[in-house]
Amino acid sequence: MPGVRIGDGAVIGTRAVVTKDVAPYAVVGGVPAKLIKYRFDGRTVDTLLKIKWWDWPDEKVREKIDAIRNARLGELGPLAEGAEQDNICIK
Repeated sequence: MPGVRIGDGAVIGTRAVVTKDVAPYAVVGGVPAKLIKYRFDGRTVDTLLKIKWWDWPDEKVREKIDAIRNARLGELGPLAEGAEQDNICIK
């Protein structure tokens, strides 16, 4: 749909018809698309949006890829300070 915004990290189900904005890191599906769940808790989403790792240079992503893949946000630098070193809850 024109004018609909899909947030960073959102997942859209196959054949879903998105008629409204989708929040960052939301999982939606259906016709019309409805929220199924969020991929992470609110604190984790806030941290991911703040650090914007997808805008990092390729070399930095390669250096931190294990922490990114395993949601170890505390290892991703000063912008992620305060995030737990252990795995953050993934919903």
